[in-house]
Amino acid sequence: MLTPQTLAKLPDEIVDLINDLQTEIIMSIAKKLVKADYLTPSAEWQLYKAQQLRMSTKEVNALISRFTGLSRRKVAKLYTDGCMEAISNDAKIYRAYGKDVSSALRSIALNNTLRAGIKNANGMTRNLCKSLVESSRSTVTYLMDKAYIKTVSGAFSYQEAIYDSVKELAERGIRSVQYPSGHRDWADVAVRRAVMTGISQTAGQMQLDLAAEMDCDLVEVTSHIGARPSHAEWQGKIFSISGKHKKYPKLSTATGYGTGDGLKGWNCRHDFFPFFEGISERVQVPVNTKENKEFYEKEQRQRAMERTVRASKRSLAALDSAIQETDDPELKARLQSDFDRKSATLKKQENRLAEWCKENDLYPQNDRIRVVGFGRSVSQKAVHGAKRYDKAKEEETEQKRTKPDSTGQKGTKPDKAVEVTVPADQSEGLKYADVPITGRKSETFEKKVDNSGESDIMEVREMKRSKDRGRRNIRAISDDRFDSLTIEARKNGAIIMRGGEEVESHLDEVGADASTIGDILLFRSDVCISEVLEETHHFMQNRSGLNADVEEPLRTILNEIEAKRYLLANARKYGVPRTETELTEKQLAEYLKQLEDYKRR
Repeated sequence: MLTPQTLAKLPDEIVDLINDLQTEIIMSIAKKLVKADYLTPSAEWQLYKAQQLRMSTKEVNALISRFTGLSRRKVAKLYTDGCMEAISNDAKIYRAYGKDVSSALRSIALNNTLRAGIKNANGMTRNLCKSLVESSRSTVTYLMDKAYIKTVSGAFSYQEAIYDSVKELAERGIRSVQYPSGHRDWADVAVRRAVMTGISQTAGQMQLDLAAEMDCDLVEVTSHIGARPSHAEWQGKIFSISGKHKKYPKLSTATGYGTGDGLKGWNCRHDFFPFFEGISERVQVPVNTKENKEFYEKEQRQRAMERTVRASKRSLAALDSAIQETDDPELKARLQSDFDRKSATLKKQENRLAEWCKENDLYPQNDRIRVVGFGRSVSQKAVHGAKRYDKAKEEETEQKRTKPDSTGQKGTKPDKAVEVTVPADQSEGLKYADVPITGRKSETFEKKVDNSGESDIMEVREMKRSKDRGRRNIRAISDDRFDSLTIEARKNGAIIMRGGEEVESHLDEVGADASTIGDILLFRSDVCISEVLEETHHFMQNRSGLNADVEEPLRTILNEIEAKRYLLANARKYGVPRTETELTEKQLAEYLKQLEDYKRR
């Protein structure tokens, strides 16, 4: 048996290693972005980018090679120590009831189970490393293409294009692990889940092997406050391993043991230990269901807040790396300004996390907010950056307060605002010129507009319409129809790019038929009506800040679902061909499944 506290701490060392690795990769990519030559002629861009990719991949492989050697030793030690502790704890119980476990502990079966667990863990490490390489390559390709397309469009300066790409890298990082559902995770999150679950399952099989040797059919499951509701139903109870006992239900059937959602499944901290009816006394204290649910929800909120802190630290590490690498004073100033703003955000996030833990009597887990690239040097810079940002905001507020208005009176200048009403009938869709938000009926809200003159488009992950294999059923629209469908988006600041070598090449690489990158909309030359409607809709989602308060990847999933529903609701109005509607329905079903998978995690 392993206690919930022991299981929670087991992955820490290997998580620290992977945390170091992914942060170093992000910092390496940031340096590449600021040093790339985005003024390379169009005909030479693909060759130049390929050279940069090779250099980046070589650096990433060198980092991974160092990590792999360390991780193998760590994994072997973690599995051996964890499983031996579980078996030793069970052996103490058997001895207390007069059972001789000496020969059973030396059995070949137990040793083989441990070896198999370590082998599986090393396979997980190899897959993770492969995924990191692929993810870093796709990130470099995407962000370099984005900066290049912005530069050649003439709508952005060289410095603006690089700044936007570095900023997006800082915000989105590298989500290296992709599940069959399409959900992506940070490498450290995936490793923590995999290591804790892997050790628990390996130890569980060894415990069952030992129980068979000891002729023990009953086990008691541990209990702890904050268990997920589905696990709270069976924690602290007695079960039969074979299912043949008349009084106690079968372990696997009642608890889901052996499945991802059940006992010893994903992130489960429960375990079991031997129980002898008529001799053993139950040791697990019953947990109040209501109190357990409340504590679970509080802990989940804590986990979410910890994730935002880690993301901010990674972001600052990437920005600092880019600041140190660039020699361009304008770019350095913009990156420094973003660094200061993000530092102030991190300060608020850390304060909120500390307050939440204190108010709810939760234990602060500093290991969960540690990011190696965010060391003492960057940490000190962030402290000073937050102070600079706060001071600048105070001065700005004071200037507004003392600035005379049109009547000559001093006072606070009101923010410019636009009131928007969302139509109750969703088939009306977005009234683009009004900058609305969709998905909420009969609601109004005020969108404050920054008076600095900068774009109010929110930087988000690339939103794209999945590629239709072969585009056999696509009906391309005319130039006039294309212009009429995109005119409102243009009025609201969208940069529209249709066809051309750079656009087609980028869409091929990301596996899409159309794409929205912030305020740039990319379309193939043979674009169809669904693609235009969806990407202009994504543009307005970004501009209105739809689901801006939701973390990735949930924000992208929700926005994709809303966009697909908008397309289906307006298919008849715009005369969308049936083949395109069927593709949209299929994509909607896929995103709805992703949403359900996300909720379960």
